[in-house]
Amino acid sequence: MFKRIVTHNGFWKSVLFLSIMYLLILLVVQWFITGFSSDFITRLLNSQKVWMVPIAGFVAGFMVSYGKFWARLKRQDQRK
Repeated sequence: MFKRIVTHNGFWKSVLFLSIMYLLILLVVQWFITGFSSDFITRLLNSQKVWMVPIAGFVAGFMVSYGKFWARLKRQDQRK
């Protein structure tokens, strides 16, 4: 089922879109937590863990897209 989902038409486009959305939401929430500090971006860019933010966005986007396509294919299989 994994290969069927990952090769489904539109899966990776959905992953990319949701990853970007989760990345933006994550950055806004973190910026909100710091009190909308102007230092937030400079501290984030100078941090050694800056690579974790896009990876977290990708993981969240992949999981949500996988669940969405898994449910869609499951419904299609039940109709047949």
